[in-house]
Amino acid sequence: MLTRRHLLAGAAAGSAALLLPGTASAAQPDTTTQQGWLDWIAAHRRDVSVLIDDGAGRRAARDADVRRVMASSIKVVHLSAYAVAVAEGRLDPKERIRVGDWDAHHPFVGDGRAHFQALTQLGIPCDDYGIAKDPEQRVPLARLAEAMIFYSDNAATDYLRTRLGDPALQRAAARGGWIRPDTRSLGGEILMLILPEYAPPPGSPAAVRRAMGDAVARRFVRDPAFRAEVFRRWPEMPSDPETVWRWFKGHGQGSASDLFALHRSIAKGLYAPAREILAGPLADRVPAGASEVLFKAGSLPRSLTVGLSVRWPGGRSGTAAVLLTGVSDQDTANASALIDAVIAALADPARFAALERALC
Repeated sequence: MLTRRHLLAGAAAGSAALLLPGTASAAQPDTTTQQGWLDWIAAHRRDVSVLIDDGAGRRAARDADVRRVMASSIKVVHLSAYAVAVAEGRLDPKERIRVGDWDAHHPFVGDGRAHFQALTQLGIPCDDYGIAKDPEQRVPLARLAEAMIFYSDNAATDYLRTRLGDPALQRAAARGGWIRPDTRSLGGEILMLILPEYAPPPGSPAAVRRAMGDAVARRFVRDPAFRAEVFRRWPEMPSDPETVWRWFKGHGQGSASDLFALHRSIAKGLYAPAREILAGPLADRVPAGASEVLFKAGSLPRSLTVGLSVRWPGGRSGTAAVLLTGVSDQDTANASALIDAVIAALADPARFAALERALC
């Protein structure tokens, strides 16, 4: 069963080891509450991109086409491609995957211990860095897809990307309305932060950074000596807030419109296996009268993202995509209240109106 801790790990995995110091004060909104998040949105409208439609005639948006850091919300693209491959018979969810091959995509740090949590939940003994003690153990492929969503495991994400290939990810996303998502290696991003000599110069085009990250990630998978060098060097990874922020603001980006389109397509039944997995994390937080909540969120330093849908019996579905920047670490830790506020807006016309006022 997913606990509140697991939920927040899923929302924030990939950033917990790199979060920036916050500057909370008594004058700032109290983001431990739903109303506090509405106050935060109203006070930070230039840092907010939202597209929300409750499926009952209400729709609101703010800067929905502005590109922002996506963080782990991008993983719904990988999940959609996995679902398409399963439906078409190109992947078998029951295939037994060698854990060492999964571990090979985990660069020891930088994921908020998501990989460690995923292996531990599966009963796989691992060291403090999340590397299985017995790499020959096997798990069903379906468990990797679930770990990618439930724990936001970057290693599972990169494993599936490697198996499927970027063209398959792009095609699956396009079917749901997200054209050309940025599906770079998540491990590659961390590796270039650990080993800056493998990173492009500041200001390089996104395509260059993506290609260099992919190259260093492939070397990490294939070269044991390079893996040993990464393990030796990771304590040197930058930790000062400004350096970390300058790096991660160049991470993969997308828009609320992109994220909304794909979540909406999943809620409408385009990718059945994806819908089943997205329904897991918030199975205990379904609004009265609804049938399920489909959810994936993410965070990186100063960035918090949420994509979710609420489905009701009879075919109604409401969907929301929320991308925030300028978020402190304290506010990121309160992501659960933001998620509750978004669910409430989809389920309750009065709460929808309150969110709409905050956006305007």
